[in-house]
Amino acid sequence: MSDKEVYIKVTKDGPYLLFGMPEVSEEIILTDESGECIGYGKGKNFEIRSNPVALCRCGKSKNAPFCDLSHQKIGFDGTETASFEPLLDGAVKFHGKNLVLSDNEKYCALARFCDVKGTIWTLITKGDESSDKIAIEEANLCPSGRLVIFDKDGNEIEYELEKSVTILEDEGLKVSGPLWLKGGIRVESVDGRRYEVRNRQTLCRCGMSSNKPFCNCAHAHNNFKAKNNNDL
Repeated sequence: MSDKEVYIKVTKDGPYLLFGMPEVSEEIILTDESGECIGYGKGKNFEIRSNPVALCRCGKSKNAPFCDLSHQKIGFDGTETASFEPLLDGAVKFHGKNLVLSDNEKYCALARFCDVKGTIWTLITKGDESSDKIAIEEANLCPSGRLVIFDKDGNEIEYELEKSVTILEDEGLKVSGPLWLKGGIRVESVDGRRYEVRNRQTLCRCGMSSNKPFCNCAHAHNNFKAKNNNDL
């Protein structure tokens, strides 16, 4: 990893400019025979030869994940609509026996780990050790950080993640997902303001989110498939 700061700059009606990252990798949401999500698998690595590098956010590039100026041809409207307030400020809290789940649905990336084994909302109500362990794991598998879990004393239970930028592909839904930013990568808006730096967050790359620059699972509802020759 380079000593240079890793961050993303949102450009006006254009791509994301990624600074300080030597590569972008692909991760695949894996499912079992019943269609339940079971984890992440490794896909391709994309070497970066320039700093910054332009990553597509209009969803039309034929060289995804990189920008090929398609946004100019289609008249892409990349106007940012997301709040600059902390994600937790807009979240609903669900209180279980031993855990508290914070849920800001506006940032859902539809990775669906929270629906496994009876749903995370049900798991936190049970209070047994096994259910608590699964709930903590499912919250941390949420790529967008929509779900954040705390113990009863208010301590956030968050896995430490190294800084990385990955592209999500969804094996179960057969769609391309968002950019997944891990480890506290700064995102800077068009006008230079900084969004909250979070351990897990996902940025829209289908161009259709109503919560730009963040993903709101529009890729799944609109059957988005990036043109990057990574057909599942």
